[in-house]
Amino acid sequence: MIYHQKIKNQPKYTYMKIRFILIAAILLSPAFLWAQSIDDEITLIQSAFGMEKRALIEEYMGYDRNAQFWTVYDNYENERRALIRNRIKTINDYLEKFDNLNDADANDITKSIIRNNAAINALHKKYHKQFNKVISPMETARFLQLDTYIQNTILLALAESLPFIGEK
Repeated sequence: MIYHQKIKNQPKYTYMKIRFILIAAILLSPAFLWAQSIDDEITLIQSAFGMEKRALIEEYMGYDRNAQFWTVYDNYENERRALIRNRIKTINDYLEKFDNLNDADANDITKSIIRNNAAINALHKKYHKQFNKVISPMETARFLQLDTYIQNTILLALAESLPFIGEK
C-alpha cells in the first residue's frame, strides 16, 4: 500500500495513467469500434497502447535496460494482443447484433468472452514461469499486477460505454 501510494504521487506516473485512460476511453468507445475495418482499427488501438503501456511499465518497474525482461515481455505482449484482438472482435460482434440480439447470439458472445477470459488466465500462468526466470518472483507479481490493472482499467472504460442487453 505504501509503495503504491508513493508511485501514485509521482507526477509522471499520474500523467501517464491519465493519458492512458483517456486514450482507452476514446479508442475503445462503441463509435470507434463500429469502424469499417475492425482489423485496421484493432491494429491502430494496439499500436497506440503498446507504446504507452511499455512506457508505463518501464517507469513503474524500472526496466529500461533489462533486455531479458523485455524479450519475455515482447513475446507475452504478442500473445496477449492476439487474445485482446479476439475480445474486441467479440465486442464488435455484440454491437453489430445488439438491436436484434437473440438467445443464440447472446450465448455465442457469452461463451466467446468466457473462453477469452480463460485464455488470458492461461497466458498469465504460462508467462508467470517465464518471467520468474528473468526477474524475481516479487517483480513478476508486480508486473502481472500492473498488467492486470491496465487491462481492467481498459475493460472498465469499455464496459461503461457499452449498452446493456435489453437497454434501448
